[in-house]
Amino acid sequence: MDILMQQLFNGLTIGSVYSLVALGLTLVYGILHIPNFAHGALYMLGAYVTLTMMLLYGVHYWVAMAVSVLVVGLLGVLMDRIVFHPLRNAPPIHDKIAAIGILLFLEAFAQLIWGADYRTMVTPYGQVVDIFGMTATVQRVLINVGAIVVMVLLYLFLKRHTSERRLSRWLRIGKGHTLSVSTQTKLPC
Repeated sequence: MDILMQQLFNGLTIGSVYSLVALGLTLVYGILHIPNFAHGALYMLGAYVTLTMMLLYGVHYWVAMAVSVLVVGLLGVLMDRIVFHPLRNAPPIHDKIAAIGILLFLEAFAQLIWGADYRTMVTPYGQVVDIFGMTATVQRVLINVGAIVVMVLLYLFLKRHTSERRLSRWLRIGKGHTLSVSTQTKLPC
């Protein structure tokens, strides 16, 4: 029974990570109507940037994570400006082909820089705790709690803003990348 509970907790942890990735992918598709196939590769790149900063430069875990978020966010903005924005008025297949191209490029880039070997990252939350007879690292507990908090906050945000029609102005982005209000204003991001 202990092994079953342990594996259920491990499954919940990896499921929490997959859920957060899926939420990001769903938000991008729901707002921009672009299936960004490179979404997972951006997460991979963020992990490698964090690992590199920690190993090569001795940067603290949370600082490396914050820098990785900025790097991946900047890369996302660059992808939108350089690749997806010029394709706004193109046939729908073009943005899908571009997204697959970005995915292949990012995977090849990561393999060129970091190789194809399996890597592990040491975290400051590697301590093992006992939870109802199961052993789990503090990192796994934080992942599960953090994922639940993010999902609940996102749910509350979307529920509040969609019911009040505040978010709907931002969601009605047409092919011309403009707001669907009285003025034709380009989005700031």
